[in-house]
Amino acid sequence: MTDLSVDARLLTTERAEAPRINSAVVIFASALMAAGALALAQYYTWRQGALFLLGGALGLVLYHALFGFTSAWRVFIANGRGAGLRAQMVMLAVAVLLFFPVLAQGSLFGQPVHGEYGAVGTSVLVGAFLFGLGMQLGGGCASGTLYTAGGGNSRMLVTLAFFIAGSALGTWHLPWWSAQPNVGQISLISAWGWVRALLPPSGW
Repeated sequence: MTDLSVDARLLTTERAEAPRINSAVVIFASALMAAGALALAQYYTWRQGALFLLGGALGLVLYHALFGFTSAWRVFIANGRGAGLRAQMVMLAVAVLLFFPVLAQGSLFGQPVHGEYGAVGTSVLVGAFLFGLGMQLGGGCASGTLYTAGGGNSRMLVTLAFFIAGSALGTWHLPWWSAQPNVGQISLISAWGWVRALLPPSGW
């Protein structure tokens, strides 16, 4: 990922000035979020509307916290600062502790819950290469594109448009890729149980 709009604030040693709030943009975005939540609640369920608002709130928090996956690795390599990586490890550890028991049980608050297990093989290797290539050409990964486009970088809208087109093409072509050589689906929870899957290997 080569999105310098994220790096500039992370790598600078000078204190940045407090950003100015554009009230018109805030009001417009809030109205869109409210309209989207009401539409989802009306046409589907109130739960979908609530999840829409939750996603928007999480995006707002992560944006202002400058929290990102690729940017944290880049800052660590370029500047030797590992705070972002430590935050990621804590987040992943908490997520695993919360989700492993739920996935093993198969439901949460009466709603079915299951993991999406993909086969590791040719499709993953080719997809990873294409992802890295597109990330460099487009100036951001999937989350980075949404991050910068949502932050007002109009240039990333071009990347976002091709990201959507590529996703649609990949979905259409998915059955062919799924049929390529692979090692099959692997679920540590199904193979070992969630308690053992949480524990480190015995050789550690």
